[in-house]
Amino acid sequence: MGKPWVWESAAYWLLYVVALAAVLWHWAHDNPVLAGLCLVGVVVSMRLITRSPRRKDPVGPPGP
Repeated sequence: MGKPWVWESAAYWLLYVVALAAVLWHWAHDNPVLAGLCLVGVVVSMRLITRSPRRKDPVGPPGP
């Protein structure tokens, strides 16, 4: 398995994608209350993504 911080970042991105889809779904089905709650989840996930520690890119090219 990969390093724990890789999975942590992936979990934040998964939360973002699922919450954003839920916002759109609830909004389309005329449920603004749940759409608003899911929007809070989107904002929280964006905050967690931007605050996650920056480390070397495991996929990118090697450094100098």
